[in-house]
Amino acid sequence: MNTFALEIFDDTGTHCTFYTVRWDDMEHSETDRFFINYENHKKFGEPLMELASFLNQVIANEHGALDDFLRFENAAQALPPSGKYQIGELHVNFLSFPLRLYCLKITENILVLFNGNEKTSQTAQGGKTSMAFHDANEFAKRISTALNDGTIIISENNFQLLNYNNSTDILL
Repeated sequence: MNTFALEIFDDTGTHCTFYTVRWDDMEHSETDRFFINYENHKKFGEPLMELASFLNQVIANEHGALDDFLRFENAAQALPPSGKYQIGELHVNFLSFPLRLYCLKITENILVLFNGNEKTSQTAQGGKTSMAFHDANEFAKRISTALNDGTIIISENNFQLLNYNNSTDILL
């Protein structure tokens, strides 16, 4: 069975900590791979920045990982939500958003980000998102199992995931 590390992704916000997963044999995390894949892409540069702003501003620093901000996709969830949002100076239209980033909400204060892809089908199982969707659901199941059996615990401040020894080094 492949082993992956669960690690903090970027900085902790005032309302949410983002985690990501990184396969043991990979240099970059799944979330880094998503951003690297689209950061210099002419068609997806602006949507990627809108998604990053939504993550950082709205989820990490203003509201946390609220259910209204997530699409439920089997064991995992997806970003962005459907709809138009105006929060402060941020105006985003996610009605026909071209990208999906998969994730797992642990609590409103902890969100695990996975990988994603271009949305080219009506369903997550179809088109270019199919592999990222499948992987996200597998990661989500393994993380949920580890939370249920006590291999991973939520810290007292509700902003961190720890292994059973209260260490932040988590391998699954």
